[in-house]
Amino acid sequence: MRRSIILLPAVMLLFVLTTSIALAQDPDAGKTAWEQQVWQCAACHGPAGEGKFGRPLANSTLTEDEWIAQVRNPRRFMPRFSEAQVSDQQIRDMHAYITALPDPTGDFQRADPGIAATHPGQELMIQKNCVACHEDVVSTGQGRIIEGFVQRGVTPTADVVINQLRTPFENMPSYSEAQVSNDEAAQIADYLNTLVSGQTPPASLPQSGGSPNNAWPWAFLLLGGGLALAGFALRQRMVKN
Repeated sequence: MRRSIILLPAVMLLFVLTTSIALAQDPDAGKTAWEQQVWQCAACHGPAGEGKFGRPLANSTLTEDEWIAQVRNPRRFMPRFSEAQVSDQQIRDMHAYITALPDPTGDFQRADPGIAATHPGQELMIQKNCVACHEDVVSTGQGRIIEGFVQRGVTPTADVVINQLRTPFENMPSYSEAQVSNDEAAQIADYLNTLVSGQTPPASLPQSGGSPNNAWPWAFLLLGGGLALAGFALRQRMVKN
């Protein structure tokens, strides 16, 4: 019993020390996370947290726990990041790094991508800040997501876009229906479809209605068939003789 009483404070002290180490903030790790691992944050809030499409964070007075709450259950326009995409520790580290940077000067003005939208879906991608990560798609009609649709031969239908917004894969955060409605997603899908339909699939993919690119395989096939028939006829004559 006495041994248990002695060990209990030691266990509690070890727990406190372990927890403190786990919750410690590392600004250097935060810089790496901000610039490389979770680069979407900088794409929206600026390389130094000065604000870009999203508001500045360098002058944030929120605690690290409040940052975590905002990332997991964001308000208004900010999409949601899962713990698999950015851990609580990474958020703490980024908080330490960004809030130590100089405060931005002047009043915040949302970045102007300088794109004259010609399609409702394109305009929505600007309004919803999709342009922060997909500026190439919005400005030039090119980019990785367009190439992905073309390479896989997938049509960006409304259902495809809605599914990607609600349950995205890889690094893309999720958007609720309150942030991007299904009707708005359908307009974005229509815009993406105009971009995808204007591009040619890779030559390795089969294309219906075309003629063979190379006639040599057919020539060799016919030649082989002819030689086989000739050999069969010659054998029949030898048997008869």
